[in-house]
Amino acid sequence: MNKTILIIIDGCRSDALEQAKTPNIDYMIENGAHTLNARTVTPSITLPAHFSIFTSLPPIAHNVLTNTGSPSPSSTARSIIDVVKDFGKKTAAFYSWEYFRNLSMPGSLDYSQFINSGSVESRDIEVAQAAAGYLRSSSPDFCFVYFEGTDIAGHRSGFMSVPYLDAIETADTALGIILNELERANLSDSYSIILHSDHGGINNHHLENTPEVMTIPWVAVGSGVRQKHIITDNVNIIDTAPTLAGLMNIPVHHTWQGRAISEIFKPNDLEIMQFDFLPSELDKSSFIHSNL
Repeated sequence: MNKTILIIIDGCRSDALEQAKTPNIDYMIENGAHTLNARTVTPSITLPAHFSIFTSLPPIAHNVLTNTGSPSPSSTARSIIDVVKDFGKKTAAFYSWEYFRNLSMPGSLDYSQFINSGSVESRDIEVAQAAAGYLRSSSPDFCFVYFEGTDIAGHRSGFMSVPYLDAIETADTALGIILNELERANLSDSYSIILHSDHGGINNHHLENTPEVMTIPWVAVGSGVRQKHIITDNVNIIDTAPTLAGLMNIPVHHTWQGRAISEIFKPNDLEIMQFDFLPSELDKSSFIHSNL
């Protein structure tokens, strides 16, 4: 089974990648599959968007509609972290916003590290260093890494401002820490990586249904991913969890509404498992819950 890493750069606009210096994202684009026209959900707010990423449901379905420390998700919402853990795989998460503790059920994460950003944009480097060290030492099957600095800069100084573009370059440097550590540990061929944003931004916010807010980059790279491929299919953030499941060769959860972006897979390399049921040996009642 291929291992996966999901990297979210909060508030990263697609057109910002054309202005900022991002050699590591450029490397992923050159050696993988990508689109600069992926779409986020409405409301385009960080926690609802992340629940959509992880549960493959639009906000109206997963019922997390605002940023809150005590969300009450729909009873049918099931996180990719929970699904990976249900199949006996090792999971990990590294983030700087504490609300992300709600993205999975208690016990689904084998390891997590919260580094409080304190609204400091450079904390992305610390998050990356922590993630890189754990990837080297423990090689989890699924790892979530979150970079927050771009969103902090966008709210503070304006999306597409110089500090915002600088923060994107910092996130790219943080990405490089992870890519370099995988290479040094001879793990590059073991992992497929999906990197994208949760939303864009305009002026100092991301509340409007405009292209600057709704359009995001979506990039995948790995041994099972096509190289130098521009994705022609429509991509939404609810498609991320099914695509991760496809890369890991595990079934999608029956409540997920997104679908795997199958055109990124190398021909004959992967069997995309699109089941609408769960393995009989698993207790199906464990998949229904009131909180992630």
